[in-house]
Amino acid sequence: MTPSLSFDVEWSPSEHGPAEIRETSAFLQIGIGKNVATRAEDDWSQSVHNRVRLSVYPLAVWLASSWWRLRWEPAPYSGVASVGWRMAHELAAAGNGSLWPRLTFACDGEAVEATCEASNPLSGEPVRYLANFSATIGAPEFERSVDDFMRLVLARLDAVGADERVLHDLWNEVLAERKNQELATLRKFEAQLGYEPDDAPEELIEHLSAVSRDEGAEAAEEIAPVCAGDNPGQALQRIFEFAQSSGADGRIEIPRSLSAALRGATSGSEEPWMRGRFLATEARRAWGLGESPVPDSKIAELLQVSTNTITGEHSGAARLPMGLAIRRDGTDNLSLLFRKRNRPGVRFEAARFIVGHLLASPRERWLPATDAKTARQKVQRAFAAEFLCPFDALEEFLEGDFSPEAIEEAGARFGVSDLAVKSHLANHGRIPYGAVVA
Repeated sequence: MTPSLSFDVEWSPSEHGPAEIRETSAFLQIGIGKNVATRAEDDWSQSVHNRVRLSVYPLAVWLASSWWRLRWEPAPYSGVASVGWRMAHELAAAGNGSLWPRLTFACDGEAVEATCEASNPLSGEPVRYLANFSATIGAPEFERSVDDFMRLVLARLDAVGADERVLHDLWNEVLAERKNQELATLRKFEAQLGYEPDDAPEELIEHLSAVSRDEGAEAAEEIAPVCAGDNPGQALQRIFEFAQSSGADGRIEIPRSLSAALRGATSGSEEPWMRGRFLATEARRAWGLGESPVPDSKIAELLQVSTNTITGEHSGAARLPMGLAIRRDGTDNLSLLFRKRNRPGVRFEAARFIVGHLLASPRERWLPATDAKTARQKVQRAFAAEFLCPFDALEEFLEGDFSPEAIEEAGARFGVSDLAVKSHLANHGRIPYGAVVA
């Protein structure tokens, strides 16, 4: 069960500012599971509290105006957040001259990752937040918590007779859009592309809608985040051109014994990496791979391509953030467009194509393998890591030695990159995440 998000409000009206600020002043506690984001040290009272006194009206306005991006826009896959992304995802953007917790929300489509950082102890600020944690909130739970908070704030404004329309109008518009399927899809695309509502170029939305209609709704949702940036239209055009390039003709036949596993791997309470690992274990069992490394010839056999497709150099488009498998004529026949160029990268991408085909609905024609931090891509990466490099076998091989030399040897043994080995170890708590990029 994922932790809950709570906004615990104890009203404490102030004497300054407009009515909506005065009357919504309160002692606020923001909790995520057992973590308290608002736990702070207060110089004025020389004490530590779980609540801080703030007007919650600016927070409500920020949540309403950022709702679509909070709900659908993932963390930037480059790891570098733009000013626009930060304004829509970092709670400090609520502003109004108040000190807010350094709390950031990013959604992978199924869950919202909340990251809280403590204040700099040398900042000299009169209120210093102490919490430092990461937690995952289920997307439906995030929606319910925000909805409850908005109802509370709006009811307060109505009860005190505040002449306020900004928040009422913003939130009523969000609720109306959520009920309209066509508008909700539009807002989702805008958010995934990194735009505020109604800011995305009409032509760009039309092209992405065409992908959704012709190539698959899931494909469009995976492609949109990798187009976000300085020139989304150009990025999408490059993807169209890439899709028209020649690829390796292949075919993936799913063993009957995998059917039950596929039914159990639909989105639900388990995190994406757990579903990916589960599917990889079942796939290895179905194809009789045991715990041994998967040779290039076996991957080629599973994809029904030549071994040279796996071992040879590829001339993939430079810096294109995705590989692509394209289903032909609604069958298991595929055109495989590899982005990766070296053998470990191609092997990893091939495994991602396999699970992409396993999980995508029959209506999906394009099966992207991207760098985006969406739930589907997380499942793909976890599957590929476990399929090519079973963790139990990796741990047995390393025998507790996580030195660069040992990791390099492990990568060579299992045919994956050193980065894949380190990510696998970090995901299982054997090394810190900071060591992955070291």
